[in-house]
Amino acid sequence: MLTDTTPDARAVLTDLYRRAGPVRCLAMALQMSEDYRAIAASGIRFHRPGATEAEVREELARIYLGRDLADRVFGPART
Repeated sequence: MLTDTTPDARAVLTDLYRRAGPVRCLAMALQMSEDYRAIAASGIRFHRPGATEAEVREELARIYLGRDLADRVFGPART
């Protein structure tokens, strides 16, 4: 639930989502997911400036999948 906006603004946003329909809402959700991935990758690069793209992908997997599953896929984290 949004807590940083007014009830009127929240009502407008809710109405926009309802009128968007399922296809548009799915497109927005997919775009938000891609935006999140890009922001997370940027954060990894900021905190690990020398990280290779493979290392960034591994760390993203740890964020998305959790450490246990990512460690099973990639081996234990090297950081």
